[in-house]
Amino acid sequence: MERSKVSITRCESYSQNLVDKAVAEAVGALGGIRQFVKHGDKVLIKPNILSARKPEEAVCTHPAVLRAVIRLVKDTGAHITVGDSPGGFLKNIEEVYEISGINKVTQEEKVNLVKFTFSRTINGLPISTRVLDSDKIISVPKFKTHEITGITACVKNMYGSVVGLFKTKVHADHPKEEGLARILAQVYSITKPVLSIVDAVICMEGEGPSAGDPRDSKFIMAGCDGVACDTVLAHLIMTKPMGYAFLRECRKQGLGQTDIKQIDVLCGRIEDFYIKNIKHAQARIFLKFMPHFAANAVASQLKFSPHIEPDLCKKCNMCKSSCPVKAIFIKDDIFTVNLKKCIRCMCCREVCPYKAIGIRKNWLSRMIWE
Repeated sequence: MERSKVSITRCESYSQNLVDKAVAEAVGALGGIRQFVKHGDKVLIKPNILSARKPEEAVCTHPAVLRAVIRLVKDTGAHITVGDSPGGFLKNIEEVYEISGINKVTQEEKVNLVKFTFSRTINGLPISTRVLDSDKIISVPKFKTHEITGITACVKNMYGSVVGLFKTKVHADHPKEEGLARILAQVYSITKPVLSIVDAVICMEGEGPSAGDPRDSKFIMAGCDGVACDTVLAHLIMTKPMGYAFLRECRKQGLGQTDIKQIDVLCGRIEDFYIKNIKHAQARIFLKFMPHFAANAVASQLKFSPHIEPDLCKKCNMCKSSCPVKAIFIKDDIFTVNLKKCIRCMCCREVCPYKAIGIRKNWLSRMIWE
C-alpha cells in the first residue's frame, strides 16, 4: 500500500471566514481543489445529514463547512449537486434538510439539493444513481463516536449512498460490528470519493452518532484517502486503528492506508490535534468486552437495552419505522421496546431527533460501564 497524505488545519469556530480559510488550506496542502475536480465535472458533495437536528447539536455536517466546500468547488466551474440519505430513509427528508441547515446553504449558494431516491444494484447493494452518475464525489463527514463502529467519519459517511430500506435489512442481518464492517467497506469500495473533507471543528463524543455530546476539537481534515483520514482520527483520540472492524476490513480489501507510519500528516504536528480523554459510546464499550458469541444473550440478561423515555418522546414514529426487526410497538399510547426481539443495533437511537431513547442497565451493567 502506498503512502497517503492527510492534512489537518486549525479552525477555532464555525465563523464562515475561518471555515472557508481552513478548508482552503487543508485542500491546498494536498495540491488544491483542481487536483481533484475539473471544469465541467459533475460533482456530488455528500455531507453527513443523519436526522432532523440543529447544527449546534453536532449530529450533522455543519452548514458552514458544507458552504466552504461548495464555494471551493464552484471556483473550478464544476456542476455541483448536494445530497444524502438520512438514517432510516425517513419520509420527512425535507424537514431533515431544513433543520440541519443544508437547505438554506444550497439555496443561497444556488446549487442543486437532491434526495437519494433511485438506485442501481452493484454487487447486491442498491447504490444511489445520484452517486453512480457523478463524475466525482466529495465526502464531507462529521467526526463522531459511534455505538457500533466506534467512530464514524469518511468510510461510514459513504454508507449514506445506499438507498431505501436496505440499510435496515443490513442492521437486521449484521447486528455486530464485524458484519456491518464488511458492508461498509464494500459500499466504500464502490463509492470511493476523490476527496474527503472532515468537519471536526466540533465533534461528538459519548453516545454517538446522534445521542452524544458536542466537544471542541477545532480542526478541519482533508485527504484523498478516506481510510487514511479515519486512521489518523483514530490515532488522534488515542485508540488503535486496528481496534475498529471497518478499518481492519478496509485494510483487508486494500481500500486505503491504515498504517499511521505510512501517512504523511501535513499543515501541522499531529500531536497538536489530539483529542484527549474522549468519551466513547457505552454500548460500544460493553459489546466490545463481551464474548462475541454471547453478546446479545448476555446483554439481554444484564438489561442492556434501549429505553424510550415517555417524557421526551414526541411520538414522531421515527424509531418504530427504522427498527430493522420491528421491536418497537405502541402500548397505552407509549412507545415501548420488545426486548425479546431487540438486536441492540441502536438504529432507534440513531434516528431519534429528541434524544428520547436512552440505555437501561441493571446493577451488573453499571459495574461494567461506570
